[in-house]
Amino acid sequence: MLPNRGKLSEKTINTLNKLKEKGILRVLATGRSLYSLRQVLDEDAPFDYVIFSTGAGIMNWHTQELIHSRNLDNEQIVMAHKVLEEYEIDYMLHNSVPDTHLMHYRAKAGVKDFWDRVELYQRYACELDPKQLQNIEFATQYLAIVEADNHERLFESLKEKLLPLKTIRTTSPLDFKSFWIEVFAPKVSKGDAIIHLAKSLGNGVEDCMVIGNDYNDLDMLEVCPHSFVVANSPEELKDRFTEVSSCKDEGFSEAVQVWLAS
Repeated sequence: MLPNRGKLSEKTINTLNKLKEKGILRVLATGRSLYSLRQVLDEDAPFDYVIFSTGAGIMNWHTQELIHSRNLDNEQIVMAHKVLEEYEIDYMLHNSVPDTHLMHYRAKAGVKDFWDRVELYQRYACELDPKQLQNIEFATQYLAIVEADNHERLFESLKEKLLPLKTIRTTSPLDFKSFWIEVFAPKVSKGDAIIHLAKSLGNGVEDCMVIGNDYNDLDMLEVCPHSFVVANSPEELKDRFTEVSSCKDEGFSEAVQVWLAS
């Protein structure tokens, strides 16, 4: 919906407004923190709810009220740190919702994408002192950045060792080739957030339609029966879900049209 970090297209806005006319709730689910999202999305954007930080928080977009959040507690923070320290990887620890853009970082491999992200958030980042972890009561997530080579084996290894925490991977939105491995509290994902929101509104997911473009959308795509992916998604997602045009070619509006006609 935001191709190349741009703005919502006129066609996308028109589609969102038509959904409102039909009484359909519009939910934006993003991996962005609330701070990052507000750099590209106005408060009057045509959404009813926003799921941010890959499901760690949910906001009523009309009232700007935080209605749900789920953070790592201190025991989980310490446990995940011990696991991450076993690997030669760079990672960050993000403050609790809604201040997820504030972070502590720990460099090991020195991946360029990691340092690019530290520079991007330099006003909000400081080096992590492991001795201070005991003083951190809550955090949104850990985020490790790794090169594409052999990332899948590393991801699966971390995913197993970090249970019962939720581990999710996504393609870097900075260099579009590195991978970010994110570690959240149990039951944090876009899919779990959609289930929670639908239930709180007295609905189920059977009537939900979703569209995604990357690995961090997988839980959401699997949860909802009407799932679409854009043409610029990874091949393994396109093999499993209905493919529509790319983001820049108005894939969102195409998916909505197909869904409403079904």
